[in-house]
Amino acid sequence: MLSALAHRGPDDEGSAVDQGLALGIRRLAVRDIQGGRQPYRSEDGSIIAVFNGELYNYAELAATVRTHGHCLRSRTDGEVLVHLYELEGYQFVKSLRGMFAFAIWDKGRQRLLLGRDHVGQKPLYLLEAGSTLAFASEMKALSTLNEYTGTCNPDHLAAYLGHRFVPAPNTMVQGIRKLCPGEMLVIDSDGPPRSWIYWQPPMQGSMHLDSIEDRRDELDALLRDTVETHLDSDVPLGLFLSGGLDSSLLAALAAQKSRPSLTAWVAYYPTRSTRYNEMTWAEEVARRFGLQLRRVEMDWAVSPERLSELAYVLDEPMADPTMIPLDVVAQAASEAQTVMLSGEGADEIFAGYAGYGEADALRRMRRIPRAFRRWWVEQGWYGGPALSRSLQPLWHRYRGVGFTFSPDEQEGLLRPEYCLSDRSPAVQAYWENARTWPDLEAMQGFDARWFLSDDVLHKADRIGMRHGLEIRVPYCDFRVVEFALALPASYRRVGRVDKWLLRQVARSYLPRTITARPKQGFPTPLTDLMTGTLSGFVREVLTDPGARIREWLQPHAVETLLSRLAPGAGATARQLFVLLMLELWAQEMGARRPRSSGTLATVGAPS
Repeated sequence: MLSALAHRGPDDEGSAVDQGLALGIRRLAVRDIQGGRQPYRSEDGSIIAVFNGELYNYAELAATVRTHGHCLRSRTDGEVLVHLYELEGYQFVKSLRGMFAFAIWDKGRQRLLLGRDHVGQKPLYLLEAGSTLAFASEMKALSTLNEYTGTCNPDHLAAYLGHRFVPAPNTMVQGIRKLCPGEMLVIDSDGPPRSWIYWQPPMQGSMHLDSIEDRRDELDALLRDTVETHLDSDVPLGLFLSGGLDSSLLAALAAQKSRPSLTAWVAYYPTRSTRYNEMTWAEEVARRFGLQLRRVEMDWAVSPERLSELAYVLDEPMADPTMIPLDVVAQAASEAQTVMLSGEGADEIFAGYAGYGEADALRRMRRIPRAFRRWWVEQGWYGGPALSRSLQPLWHRYRGVGFTFSPDEQEGLLRPEYCLSDRSPAVQAYWENARTWPDLEAMQGFDARWFLSDDVLHKADRIGMRHGLEIRVPYCDFRVVEFALALPASYRRVGRVDKWLLRQVARSYLPRTITARPKQGFPTPLTDLMTGTLSGFVREVLTDPGARIREWLQPHAVETLLSRLAPGAGATARQLFVLLMLELWAQEMGARRPRSSGTLATVGAPS
């Protein structure tokens, strides 16, 4: 299992074995390079812990355990876990600020605790088979076990097609589930496992309009504190810079606290439309704050081999096209840096995506009598699709930012036996609860709970770890998430202006050329790639008689989609990319699955 996770921790490994249990860890050394070995142990050896991630309030936590007489043997943050558990029991997790997955073994009580951070920045998978429980940061480690079947669970195909990922706690592999963000699991030797959610993002904002100046100043102070804690590192640290609002504000805040100057990495596509090139703005930000700017040129000819490798790296089928430039820039940055700051998460919590603007547009459309709107749609006239959406309640139509195939499209694509609901019980329960909420808040609530962890942060973790790079995301500090999602809707978007309050903060640091820019997004010319250098590969993979997806999909429906693929057909390109990544994942997880010839570890640990 540890060998399968070597890419996550190239610097060290450790293990501990007790009665019927084994814990293992691979380490990427970020703090206390020489002294921070794991597993961690309490003074009497009765509590053992392994830990993946960063605790940004480590100094505060270390002071607490020392005050109570505990001795810390190193300067690594994870060591405080064993002592916090001794002091506070299960409740210690509420004291943590950071990104983490951990396992704690209490010898005296014969009790195992597993936990995952609030927002889901670090992963934790579970395999349960008979009397065996195994867990790891990636499914690759679980695939070394004899109990791992590698069987695809077709019950979740519809969910993948609808969202372009499988929402937690489910996975596409039979017998494996994910610990949810903000979840704790406790296994005692004399009873059934118990789990609970210790934290969830607030799902509805305040109706009270506080002073704009007060909220702006509060957010400013919170972000400055958060960024400062994210800069703590004993190894070289840099940041991803796009020239957009989110990363530029991080650069401004980090530059105030960092000495010497930070290195910023920017991805760009040369000699193409400015739609895929934010170099001008990134250069302006770098000059303003004295950053060393490293430019990473993207290759328009993404190779089939690189896509296949990414399907394996990502561990689960997911089809976010920004994985392509992220992989390239992360690889380049890892040659000089070990830790990177990233602006991921700001769009979900501050309402930055263009799709969130639909809430206001449809609200205006609903002023038109319903019968008239229905009649207009029936005529097939201009504007019919938008009016049709205004006739559907949000809980019925919304599948998140990554939406790809509607339920009707899924029915036409999947074989009849796999045409199941694309909503798991957890997702269905969310929408039942959110039926009466304002549209914007319900959309953001879903994306903060699932899209953020199962797509955005999943991608950052796997690709970063592939290159031995720890990617930190200050906007996903749970205090920032709580603040943003508790804002009144009118402080999130004003007309077509997204991330409104965040922009007010940014105006104190950034020029108007940055703060007034509309969102552009990570440069990913997917349609050009799918109709250009990848077109032959896409057709070959999806029409191969031996393709795994032929078991699940109707071939004529796939052929129809392929016939529609053409320059400018962005929606079709995104749908085919979803199918391509599903097939590549199925191939890679089967063909490259590592196998173990040693003794089975009853419990595996996160790296």
